Amino acid sequence: MELAQRQNDVRRFSVTGERMGSRLRYRVEDFVFDGSLRDVCILDAKIEDWQRVFDSVESAGWEVSFSWTLLEVPVGRLPSAGEVFARLEREPEESASLAVQVGNVWFTSYFFEVDEIEFTFDPSDVVDLETFAQLEKFIRRLGDSVGKRVVVTMEGSDHAAMPSLLEYVPV
Repeated sequence: MELAQRQNDVRRFSVTGERMGSRLRYRVEDFVFDGSLRDVCILDAKIEDWQRVFDSVESAGWEVSFSWTLLEVPVGRLPSAGEVFARLEREPEESASLAVQVGNVWFTSYFFEVDEIEFTFDPSDVVDLETFAQLEKFIRRLGDSVGKRVVVTMEGSDHAAMPSLLEYVPV
């Protein structure tokens, strides 16, 4: 089957372990810029899951940038997940962001909720199979680090109720 035909036929990819690990199922229309971002999410997360994600993105060799909104000096290190959420709870005016660059794609988390790990990205950064592979690498890394399902949805707030564009379920 031609690549263009496969791109049109497939609504999502679901990778389970290594069995389907090398398959890329990419639909151009899922990444057409429409004014909204896309969200990479792990639902039912715990603070320990956040810490595993922190450790995983730090050890991946990707560019990682963390910042506090109210802190005027650069943060020299990535704090622990516990430190992040404790400070956000103590200081209601504070916010934080964690940005991770995988190839040409930036993923950013704003720590909205402890129970949902969410990174946003600009769909117009995913322009071909090469940049889709960068997205897939990030999704796999997150899922494998916490051992939980990862979904990519349209930008929104109720990701559990939204249809997923992409899905990864680690073994």
